[in-house]
Amino acid sequence: MKKLRIGMVGFGFISDWHLTGFKDNPDAKITGMCHVFFGNEQQRAVEMEFLKKKCSELGIKVYNSFESIVNDPEIDALIIGSINPYHFEQIKAAIANGKHIMVEKPVVSDFNQLEEIKQLSAEKGIKIFPAHNFVYRNAVRKAKEIIEAGKLGQIIHSSFIVTHTISEAHATGWRANKDIAGGGALIDSGHHLIYQALYLLGKPSKLNGFKSKMVLKNMDCEDTAQVSLIYPDGSIAVIMQSWTSNHAGMINGIRIFGTQGSIVISDALYFNDEKIDSDVEYAGSFVNQAKAFSDYILKDIPPISGLEDVYDTLKITFGAYHSADTDTIINFRTILKA
Repeated sequence: MKKLRIGMVGFGFISDWHLTGFKDNPDAKITGMCHVFFGNEQQRAVEMEFLKKKCSELGIKVYNSFESIVNDPEIDALIIGSINPYHFEQIKAAIANGKHIMVEKPVVSDFNQLEEIKQLSAEKGIKIFPAHNFVYRNAVRKAKEIIEAGKLGQIIHSSFIVTHTISEAHATGWRANKDIAGGGALIDSGHHLIYQALYLLGKPSKLNGFKSKMVLKNMDCEDTAQVSLIYPDGSIAVIMQSWTSNHAGMINGIRIFGTQGSIVISDALYFNDEKIDSDVEYAGSFVNQAKAFSDYILKDIPPISGLEDVYDTLKITFGAYHSADTDTIINFRTILKA
């Protein structure tokens, strides 16, 4: 079986994590990279030189444009790591050119776009893999097994909480512009918390959202967001993402308790206070995700988190924003398309 040849779209920080993830993958390799250039002519020239230097150091092919990489028959699949507004058109172009796709979150930020790419990919036999890397941590998968085995009893409450700061470049770049980013902390970093909640708990019945801007005043969007959810069985959960502080080491993580037990995913997975799995690290999630991607394309093993989870993640995100803007509780089933 030949190795899957992958092109990387975008040379931002996330590309380095994907490169690490595929470095020792026996079934796939990243063979080339492009970048979507913007800014004035001088800025574009600087970025082009950076791309050439990076590709030279990696020993991979440099592509001068997205069009050149998507049209190359020597590329079997693409990892789309460009900024959010470019995803939709790039996904469509990849489908049209027969490239399988891994797409950074959010895959798209519009329900109609999601329906279109689902239809197009089905028609062309192209596989789309959401880069929901956090569910590929073994600790999260093992937590799912514990829950499904009923070892927690009746689940009562869950929390998915993360706060950290972001770099000045991120705080003042495209993420600060609501029209480009689609939102702030919740649709960006909070995306990871939402799809993990869907994986572990399923779909909620109702939700209530709050958002605030306390530190990153220059941004159009929130630097802190919280979503309260209730599930069909009556259990309650909270999701909170903030970009304001690095002082929550003992608070960050996933915590779920029931009538018979509890789970904590922080520096490791703990079941009833006993440490049972240490695979929680960010870098490791990309290694596991890379294997899942190559297995999906080459062996037809479905991803843990697919396009249906993209749809439900957007429903929770946009439902929370609508709830915060209107001061209402939202029925999950009746969230309107954005």
